[in-house]
Amino acid sequence: MIAGRTLLRALETLEAGRAVRLDEVDAFAARRHAEKAAGRRSPRRIDAAYWPGPRWPSRTAPSRLGLVAAVANRHTAFRRSPFPDESLCLDDQVQQLTDLNARLDGCATLYLTNLGRVDAPTRDALAETISGIERLIRPGWAPLNGDLLLRLRFADLVAYAAAVPLGH
Repeated sequence: MIAGRTLLRALETLEAGRAVRLDEVDAFAARRHAEKAAGRRSPRRIDAAYWPGPRWPSRTAPSRLGLVAAVANRHTAFRRSPFPDESLCLDDQVQQLTDLNARLDGCATLYLTNLGRVDAPTRDALAETISGIERLIRPGWAPLNGDLLLRLRFADLVAYAAAVPLGH
């Protein structure tokens, strides 16, 4: 019976998050409609930056343990993913990517070991890792981009989780 209540609570949390997300999408659509009518054809920079990253669509902060569970899940997938085919890398990219992988793994491991409590040097290392991955991504289609974008999404999740206040 406890598992049923836990699942019901989880479903309620997901439904509440979905409702907030749908409200955000509706508000964005209405704003864009008005902006287009006024002649602004492209979204504002803040709108473009807001949508792609990880976040918790809710009126309350995400739970620390929920974030830890999400990072743990993605960390397992990250560790299981094969290293990109070295033939897709330029000469200096193999070492850079090896270093970035090790740093990302280390930051995620520290985050998980400390149950979401991350110190400033770890947050700085994570920010440098994200910048390093972004520098390797090439515009348009590039064979290595798929692997890099997966790593970037995981790094963004860890950075987001590390930045959320540990209220509960």
